Amino acid sequence: METRQIVVISGKTCSGKSGLSHLLAREYGFEVVFDRRAFQDLGWYLQLDQPAILDRRRELEAADNEHWMLHEIKTRCAKDAKGPSLVVDHLNTLEQVLEFRKTFGANLIHVHLYASDRTLQNRYAERVKDQTDPVPYDQVNQLRDQAQIELLKADADVRIYTERSDSNDTLVRVAARLHLFTPPEIRCVDVLIGGQYGSEGKGNIVSYLAREYDVMVRVGGPNAGHTVASPLGPYTYHHLPSGSRDVTARLLLGPGMTIRLEGLLKEIEECSITPDRLFIDPQATIIEDEDLEAEHAHLVSTIASTGSGSGAAAARRILNRGKKTIRLARDVEELRNYVGTPGNYRGCTTDRLEEAYRCGHSILLEGTQGSGLSIFHGDYPHVTSRDTNVAGCLAEAGISPSRIRKILMVIRPMPIRVGDPDGDQGHTSGQLKHGTTFSDIAEFAGLKGETLNAVEKTSTTRRNRRVGWFEWDQFRKACALNAPTDIVLTFADYLSSANSQARRFEQLDPETIKFVEELERVSQAPVSLINTRFSRDAGASDLRSLIDRRNWTARSGRK
Repeated sequence: METRQIVVISGKTCSGKSGLSHLLAREYGFEVVFDRRAFQDLGWYLQLDQPAILDRRRELEAADNEHWMLHEIKTRCAKDAKGPSLVVDHLNTLEQVLEFRKTFGANLIHVHLYASDRTLQNRYAERVKDQTDPVPYDQVNQLRDQAQIELLKADADVRIYTERSDSNDTLVRVAARLHLFTPPEIRCVDVLIGGQYGSEGKGNIVSYLAREYDVMVRVGGPNAGHTVASPLGPYTYHHLPSGSRDVTARLLLGPGMTIRLEGLLKEIEECSITPDRLFIDPQATIIEDEDLEAEHAHLVSTIASTGSGSGAAAARRILNRGKKTIRLARDVEELRNYVGTPGNYRGCTTDRLEEAYRCGHSILLEGTQGSGLSIFHGDYPHVTSRDTNVAGCLAEAGISPSRIRKILMVIRPMPIRVGDPDGDQGHTSGQLKHGTTFSDIAEFAGLKGETLNAVEKTSTTRRNRRVGWFEWDQFRKACALNAPTDIVLTFADYLSSANSQARRFEQLDPETIKFVEELERVSQAPVSLINTRFSRDAGASDLRSLIDRRNWTARSGRK
């Protein structure tokens, strides 16, 4: 019969038993059974001083309760054989361990921790330094028989010398033996990035896919605004993953995020995000007023920067290492519910991702801006402050490339850039190889020019956009940098107004179908999603705007 995994720990006082038990419970969901008492008996244990504890132990010995923990665990397993794994803190004799082995067989793992007597006594002295007249170590320590210690060491499945290991080091070694780490071949992360110069419509695609994912991760900062259509009307996400208010997925903001505190708190409130859903990495950078001022003083007027402060904040973080002028998410009181406190950070992204891998959850990583704006691979200086390709997004989130399952690259038929600042002074937001106007595109596609010119504003600054015809060589470079498994085509109505009414692939305009086929030849990847139009009307009766041609789903299949 299947039963729970049982871990029993042995070792002298201060060898690290309780620290290991606590971390197994916190990080891996183990239930802890303490020495000679179950959880419900902890009240007196926490309230009594040490002499009283010793007296209580003697009472238990006298009452012949040597095997109560074995009985307790057998009872729990009988009630729920598939419940959480259990850790016993602790056993003092080989006889006790063998009784457990007889009952639980291969489901039992015995961990023995040990260190030098000098180290153990020093640790104990540090623990009781604020107590008046503490009990001597030799009286507190229950494991004194050297012969018994050697027997426990010999029996242990895992034996760890904790002289130079803290609780986290010990946890790693024990977790490896328990096979709690997810193998690197488990691929459960899908990444969505922009293939051009941003504003490809990534937010709407993420929002559509969001219902299939257990965890959503966002990188970047408030310089990228992802606008999403919904029955409540469009909403622009600057920090939270797109579609957060419409799904129940866990939300992670990675350590590479740059956060404008007021903006994030506003989004959290407007989207009704509760602390049990949102986890912010403690190392995410806070954007300060001086960062906005620095960007407005130069970048806004020369390369049409959004002036959101993301780049200046990132630069300060690099240049001011060792100074106390940098605030991270862990330093902000208003974010405690989403970040946690030192020693107990709840939003450390790598920890939450490991948890998701272990549980078989599906994960969606939402990239920022577009491949052509990468600080390394874009047309410098007309670039953003980070690498916007898959590799950069993974690094910001703390995700290994071996975890990637799908890479979705979003493109539009006519790429855009922000309108040039101070055009008469020669400043530009960057080149478009085949520049045109929205009026020309409207005439080409059979759309209304005034409508396109009115709606084509940037999501963050509401500036006018510049537009050009499709750039095939730029598209191929983005494919080389990101190796997409899927292409997503947005704004298909800009190729033909008839596409806005299409609900199936064969209903698209014939020239659009040819364009899709050529995209597939150049990218060597299928065009799996096609956005036919962008609905901006609140309360619209039909928000269908995506033709879904995927042969896969992200649903994890968990019951």
